[in-house]
Amino acid sequence: MTNASWAWAIGIVVGIILVIILLRALNRDGAVKTKYDERQLVVRGKAYKVGFYSALAACGVMMFLCTGNFGAEKLGYSGYFIPILAGVVGQVSYCIFKDGYVGLNTNMTRFILIMALIGAFNLFLGIFAAVRGELIVNKTIQGPFINLLCGIMFVIIFAELVVKKAIDAREE
Repeated sequence: MTNASWAWAIGIVVGIILVIILLRALNRDGAVKTKYDERQLVVRGKAYKVGFYSALAACGVMMFLCTGNFGAEKLGYSGYFIPILAGVVGQVSYCIFKDGYVGLNTNMTRFILIMALIGAFNLFLGIFAAVRGELIVNKTIQGPFINLLCGIMFVIIFAELVVKKAIDAREE
């Protein structure tokens, strides 16, 4: 196993542990599992379909870019993450605006703050790598580009949550 493989494995394990800790902190009852009512579960099911088709469309675009002279090979393995990101953003965006994202036991203010912090941290990591010259090596985008993409995704989620919270407050 190479050093990069070990780094990925350790990063995934640490990420899973952090997710469990964050989930306990985000839910008012300290549970790891978020609770949803029946309507929210239906919305989440439809959102997974939206996420699937978003990922499928992104895969099609990436496949098209790889067949031509568009420079998709310069994305390196980060290019495989773009359809994943598209699927997640599609699913989460649908859930947020159809009231299926935030559970019954979720502390909304804390949740929005965590999304902003995760986004800022990932953007920092990506920008830090760019400043150190590690973002592009031999004209190929490297792994820290995924941090930039994740940062952008969490900023999008943060903005959508703030907008949705404002819409809900206005309706009340």
